[in-house]
Amino acid sequence: MTIKVLNLTHCKAHGFEAILLKNSELAITVIPQLGAKVTSIVSLKHNREWLAHDKQITLKITKSNDFSEHDSGGWDECFPGISSQLYEHIPNKTYFSHDHGELWCQAWKITNTHISDEEIILSLQAEVFDSTFTFIRTFTLKKHSKRLLVDYYVKNNTTHNLPFVWSAHPIFAIKPEMRILINNKHMEFKVDEGLSRFYNVNSAFINWSECSTKVPPLNKVMPYNSSFASKIFSKHLNTGTHKDQSIIVKLVDDKAQQSCGFEFSSTNISHLGLWFNYNGWSANEQLPPFVLGIEPCIGSNDSLHKAMASEEEGLIKGNAHKSWHMSFFVN
Repeated sequence: MTIKVLNLTHCKAHGFEAILLKNSELAITVIPQLGAKVTSIVSLKHNREWLAHDKQITLKITKSNDFSEHDSGGWDECFPGISSQLYEHIPNKTYFSHDHGELWCQAWKITNTHISDEEIILSLQAEVFDSTFTFIRTFTLKKHSKRLLVDYYVKNNTTHNLPFVWSAHPIFAIKPEMRILINNKHMEFKVDEGLSRFYNVNSAFINWSECSTKVPPLNKVMPYNSSFASKIFSKHLNTGTHKDQSIIVKLVDDKAQQSCGFEFSSTNISHLGLWFNYNGWSANEQLPPFVLGIEPCIGSNDSLHKAMASEEEGLIKGNAHKSWHMSFFVN
């Protein structure tokens, strides 16, 4: 009897119709109706769930587009901005972009499901601002692979050059003492208010190699109830001596000898964001979670306006498209 290694099945998750992609190493659950949210990534070899899920929050279809009702963990996509603000870049039109963008608060359309003896492909599509943008994310899972390939395609359906910020928004389940490894030790991050206050840092940027000298070190997950919360963005990754680099950022559990992370090229993904929340911040009246966000992104800020002010936003020309890709891996 032949055991099928690759499976793409329709199932239920959190009370919603979901899609499960599975090979011998990974099981990934996606809910199209909830912004194509990835609610689960399980490393089958270790039976380990890598994504966080806040049990205080019940996933539901939002009526107010309030992200705090949806912020249970998992992996969302943020576009065309992360913070809420007006989008005024189309002549004679103004749209309001909600907190964490326009993708999480709508149902996505399944545009392609393909399964062969060698790979599974799942493509989902969303429209933004009355089809100003068409946003497509494609997952490819190959037989016996420990990597989920992620491809993005965004079409500008207007004649105008349009700016954007994009961020993958995966929230990871963590434990104290886990490490955050980045293959570029010289990567510099913009110091935000949370980081400045916690460490009494007065500089505008901090080098990742310096983070190991802090007390407690920033490149190691802090103890529970550390009350630390900070969102930091790297400097542009594709400048100077670091052009065309392969960026690897990894979350490591040394005790279990397990890890997961992302690999991407600085050629098409320009920044890296890190969201530390060690019981330090809550968007609602619930207890603050203990989680980590590792967020490959295009743009240097949650705010599109601020990213544009520093000339570090993404741009799609009129009637053109932009593509980028990355991979998520487990070990």
